[in-house]
Order: sequence, then structure tokens, then C-alpha cells
Amino acid sequence: MNIVMSDTTLPPTALLMNAVELSARYAQLDFLGRTPQRSGIVLPQFPQVEIAVVPAAHSRSIEVRLIIYTIYATMLDMIYFKRFYESEVEISWEGRIKGYVYFTPSENAAFRPNLQPQNPNSSTPDSTPHLQNQKLNSAPQPVNANFDWAPIYKPGGENIAPNDVFLLALGAIKVVAPFPTTDKVPGPFHIGSAGVNANLQIIMQHGRMPRPVPPFFRYSHIVEAVRRIPGWMLGRRRFAEFFCSVEVGGRSVGVLLMEKGPFNPDLEEGGGCLLLELLAAGWALYDCVLKIRLTGRDFLSAIGMRARSAIIVLEDCLYNSLRVILFD
Repeated sequence: MNIVMSDTTLPPTALLMNAVELSARYAQLDFLGRTPQRSGIVLPQFPQVEIAVVPAAHSRSIEVRLIIYTIYATMLDMIYFKRFYESEVEISWEGRIKGYVYFTPSENAAFRPNLQPQNPNSSTPDSTPHLQNQKLNSAPQPVNANFDWAPIYKPGGENIAPNDVFLLALGAIKVVAPFPTTDKVPGPFHIGSAGVNANLQIIMQHGRMPRPVPPFFRYSHIVEAVRRIPGWMLGRRRFAEFFCSVEVGGRSVGVLLMEKGPFNPDLEEGGGCLLLELLAAGWALYDCVLKIRLTGRDFLSAIGMRARSAIIVLEDCLYNSLRVILFD
């Protein structure tokens, strides 16, 4: 990988948000497949930066895995060396140039000489085809149609450096991407990333065992949850330890837990399985009660004051129990 940088700076947040989103979209494709189309992304919420992927003229296509690795390695380089600049990154494999990834201000086309309009009749002098407007090699299946999540900050949790959250998200996508999106997650595991003072734990609904009946916890659900983490924290202006329930069709199928520091294997030993089961089951019940309070207004207005008080007490008990199990 070779990086050529200009002296034009890029806003780090917009750059990293677009990088996470583009990586997540490529992770939904066949990891060993190839994408011949030029593609890119400019998130409407972060339009200051554009990321464009362009196959080399002689290559005509790029392997998806090389794109995911290149985006991750480039963000790692920019964060580590604190140099967020407009860049042309050469994708090479086995001594051959496969393509380029361009990280540029959205309005700047001069730095991308190889990027030409896809439509020759276009009146625009330079237009980057966007991933959401274009079919890639093998379009991902809509396995996340019924996906939802319920994130919450870890009570009393420590703050995590924003760059660590972004790198952990990109690293998690890189780790999960080789697995077919529709494959079931077979068991709990954890993810770390080089130079990142945080870890991400993937926890099954039933401790070490996957759900025996549908809906199942699939790798695509991990990607979908991870891609949401930086934006969720950014919207709350706090990057910190958190956990979330991953839900499919209204049912909890797993839990993601992000903690500061390296992974602590204590939960993997001794009574770890029981703790994981209590965590998953307790979180699902707590989330259910919380949703009744937040969204079930008609239901709450129809029951008596004593019942409403009981729901609030139950919520507090579940919350405190989870805190003891997880964090004390």
C-alpha cells in the first residue's frame, strides 16, 4: 500500500464516519468477490469528505477484501501519525496495482485524475458514482430488514477516545467481513485492534450457545450494529463504554459490549457461561420493560397507578441487577 498525500486537510470526523459506512457496505458483499465498478460514498450528514474506489485501468476490478483492508490500514495510518490529508492510496497485491482509493474533499475533483464520469452524456465535468446508487459485483441480501438495536451506556463506564471507537469499529468490520453475511454466529468472541485501548465483545443470547430457533444471530447483524456505534455516540457527544441488545424481528439474538482496555478473559472461565446467560436474559427483560415505559403510553394510561409503579420498580430492580452482574 502506497499513500500519496496533498497539503489539503480533511475533517477527521467526516472522514472516519464515511470510512466506517463504506467498509460496512463492502462487508455485506462476497469477501473474495470482485467489484469492477467505480464506487464511492458521501454521507449526507458528513458531506465534507468523499471516498472513491477506482480499479486500475489494466485490472478492471478489485477484490472486496483488498478494499476493506486498504480503508482500515489508511485510517490506522492517518490516526497514528495524526495526518488527515487528502490522499491517493494505491491498492497493490502480489506486485501488481489493483486500483486506488481516494480520500478527498467532496468538492475537489482535481486530485482524482483517473476518475471520469460514468455517463459520457453527463454535463458534470467529474462525477463519482456512489455505492448506494450503483450495483456492485454481488448485491448483499436484505437480511437486516427486521434488524433493530437497543444501545445504552455502561453505568459508571469510562470514556473511550473517539479515535479508538472508530478504529475498533473498522477493525470489527474487517474481522467479520470474511464470513458470509447469512452465516450464523456460532458462539461468543471478542475483537481488539492494534493500538486501540478498547475491545468489543460479542455475546450470545444463551451464553455460549446460539439460538436453537429463528431468528438467528448472523454476521450481518454484527456489521449492522457496529456501523451504527460511532454515529450513536457522536450524536450524544460522548464516546464511552456501552452495550446493546441486537434484535431481529423484535427478539433479542445477542449482545455487543464495548469496554475500555484489553479484553478481560475472566468471563470466559469458571462461571462465565452463567454470567453471560444472565446478562443476555436480563438485558432482554430490562429492554422489554423499558420499551413499555417509553413507547407503551396507551398501555400505561389504561392500567392503574399501582401497576405503573410496579413497572417502574421492576425496571429499577432489573437495571441494578444488571449493573451488579456486569460491572461490580
